[in-house]
Amino acid sequence: MVLSVVVLLLIISQFLLHRRFKQVQRRYKLLMRGPGGADLEQILDRYANGVKGLEEKTQEISRNQEVLNEKIAEALCNPGLVRFNAFDNMGSDLSFSLALLDRRGDGVVLTGLYGRDETRVYAKPLLKGTSDYSLTEEEEKAIKKTLEKI
Repeated sequence: MVLSVVVLLLIISQFLLHRRFKQVQRRYKLLMRGPGGADLEQILDRYANGVKGLEEKTQEISRNQEVLNEKIAEALCNPGLVRFNAFDNMGSDLSFSLALLDRRGDGVVLTGLYGRDETRVYAKPLLKGTSDYSLTEEEEKAIKKTLEKI
């Protein structure tokens, strides 16, 4: 009698385990089949290739960013302008000094002197905010204005 009860319990447990196994097997097949009929290996391979492509794109973007940073450093930024009256007998501030510098302080300072009969424009090259030529007070102010903004 005890033996038949044990056998009956084993049959019931076998039936429950078989049913549970079928459920797990069905889920496994769905997982392995994946969307569109592709199996899990194909899906993972596609994702791995996608990640590899993204890494290559990231490296390319980093290289492009370095090139752009170098070009930006060479670009003129925030010009400094100082207007002044070059001659005592002239009415308004029509003369000017204009500093055009990049982020390193390299560039040029332009000075225009306005007179009744003529206007003269001078250009002096700058390297790191200084020039080999003597600078006027107005030119130094214009350079200082630009360097403060950089």
